[in-house]
Amino acid sequence: MYNELKNVVRIDLPMRFNEFDLLKTYFSRIINLFEGNILPPYEILIHPSSICNLNCEWCIGSFVANKKTSSKLISNNLKTLNNMKRAIDSIISYKKQGKNYITNKIETFGVENVSFSGITGEPFMSKESILYAIDTLSKHGIRVGVFTNGVMIEPDMYDTVLKMGYLLISLDAGTAETYSKLKCLGKNNKSFYKVIKMIEELNIRKTELHSTTDINIGYVVNQYNYLEIYEIAKKLKSIGVHYLRFKTDIASLMNMTDDVKKIAKTCIERAKKELTDDYFTIVEIHDVLDSRKKTRHFEKCFIHYLIGNISADGNVYPCNYHPKPNGYYYDSAIDKDFSDVWNNLKSYSIDEQLPAICPAVCDPFKNRANKLLEVAYDIYVNKGIDYLKKCIEKVELDMKEANSD
Repeated sequence: MYNELKNVVRIDLPMRFNEFDLLKTYFSRIINLFEGNILPPYEILIHPSSICNLNCEWCIGSFVANKKTSSKLISNNLKTLNNMKRAIDSIISYKKQGKNYITNKIETFGVENVSFSGITGEPFMSKESILYAIDTLSKHGIRVGVFTNGVMIEPDMYDTVLKMGYLLISLDAGTAETYSKLKCLGKNNKSFYKVIKMIEELNIRKTELHSTTDINIGYVVNQYNYLEIYEIAKKLKSIGVHYLRFKTDIASLMNMTDDVKKIAKTCIERAKKELTDDYFTIVEIHDVLDSRKKTRHFEKCFIHYLIGNISADGNVYPCNYHPKPNGYYYDSAIDKDFSDVWNNLKSYSIDEQLPAICPAVCDPFKNRANKLLEVAYDIYVNKGIDYLKKCIEKVELDMKEANSD
């Protein structure tokens, strides 16, 4: 059979990082959406802070807020513990019924994952609030993750951090010199060594607690750090990192020449071949040779009904690239219950304006996911749910074959 889905899925990406995993894992949520029933998002991204302790050269945050003028940052309302409690409590309590399209029974859906993102600032700048949130969400069975630069994680925080599903640390360099140049305005500091030491200590404590937290590293490849890829990969493997994720500069502030891209690709492939084992995995989230994934190529945004976003000001935004002063948002998750906002998304005027009002830059995962969901929706409407299920089964087989070689 001709499989329309195959052309819009990256077969080379492991399922955990592949947009196809979204379609397969959250199939019933997606069909409910296709039928007009908006369920609680399977994941919510929260920005606990709009202030950062570092100055990454490519920071996408400069697109969503003015990092050079603090008066133009969005408010740090979630730094206040009571405000964070209101948002977290309403997320935990949000439940709604929908149809399970595998069993054909009605079931209750809720939020399954909460990720704390550093896109507008470093999450641990709001230490008290985020530690409360991690602890409380984990107790209620919600999988938690944090995207952080890791500099502010101290030993007294380890036990709480290790309750999470994953910790993703943006390292982006293989030496202290490069780290300082790319992330600290060239100032002489010891942050690189502090982060490496923290990872070593965290992994030791992880073993003591029998924790299953994935300790992962993010690495934005650019013209200054590409030659450090292999050595830092070897170091990170030795200190207990699980996933090393390579990305490119989404903001296109540090684009590489074609020659540099080819060398970077070779370095990544060498690390994959020589260092990958059952525990240490290297994932090329963005293909360094293909910059086209940064360009939005979908007509309808489905993903914003599946992944929610609450930014540092407490407002619910269409996605994590929208928060900024006077940006487009739905309503406040502090003043209102999150469920009241989410259940009425389509009543807000901005909803029907998406993606026309979106920033020029789009997250590559959401870009690919929206294209995949567009195709899935077309199949569902024109050929039915059973044909869509067959397409999904065929892609899954193709992916298993491709990743078993």
